[in-house]
Amino acid sequence: MSKEFPNIDLSQKEQIEIDFWKNSPKENPAEFSRGNFLNKTREARQFNYKINRHKKVFRKKKNILELGAGQGWASCYLKKFLLPDSHFTVTDISIYAIESLPYWENVYDVKIDNKLACKSYEVPLRDASFDLIFCYAAAHHFVKMDETIKECQRLLMPGGQMIFLYEPTCSRFLYPLHYKYVNTAAHNTPEDVLIPVEIEKLARKHKFKFVNRYDAHQTLIRSIPVHLYFRFLKALPFLQKILPSSSDLVFTKAN
Repeated sequence: MSKEFPNIDLSQKEQIEIDFWKNSPKENPAEFSRGNFLNKTREARQFNYKINRHKKVFRKKKNILELGAGQGWASCYLKKFLLPDSHFTVTDISIYAIESLPYWENVYDVKIDNKLACKSYEVPLRDASFDLIFCYAAAHHFVKMDETIKECQRLLMPGGQMIFLYEPTCSRFLYPLHYKYVNTAAHNTPEDVLIPVEIEKLARKHKFKFVNRYDAHQTLIRSIPVHLYFRFLKALPFLQKILPSSSDLVFTKAN
């Protein structure tokens, strides 16, 4: 059944995000369900496409932080297939998500070096700890984007990079309509949409070099209408600056 979230304050939104991982029938920490396994391994195809698209960002990175990692499957995938010798830290706002990390460590036969539950804008780790921060389809859940980007500036080493992969985006003009659309879909947590020009302002404010790379490519058919819509955007890429689309957002800290 479709569900539209009412106007809620930030603390309520964060609590919904935390409790989702506790109460989800398929993704709670008490069991590793077949549905969860199939969903995440299916999603890994799109993630693999993204990391291949941004090989220069991921290459030779040694200290990596995943923000909004959920159960941490993406970091496990990276450690297994691309960066086996790198040090990985995974974080999520929900301790119940982090508790499920061992399931994915077993699937990929890896060990994540550090894990903790924390907010994206309050990460209790030392300055300049990482040369890469990434998230996959998670940044649009962050409730304080300005503070999050500032925190990531602190956490990155000079010359380090941050990348938000596979984020829903749209123009400022269409934001109210698209926001309403995504929150009338069947989601269990509130969804947001990123406005690239606003993210660029925040990046510049916090002294990042910023690149927005629109990308309408989809390896997964989520529904026939969505698949056809993104094929349309791929054929007419100039429309991605106006219409709802998808972006990879790359931030680089100065040396």
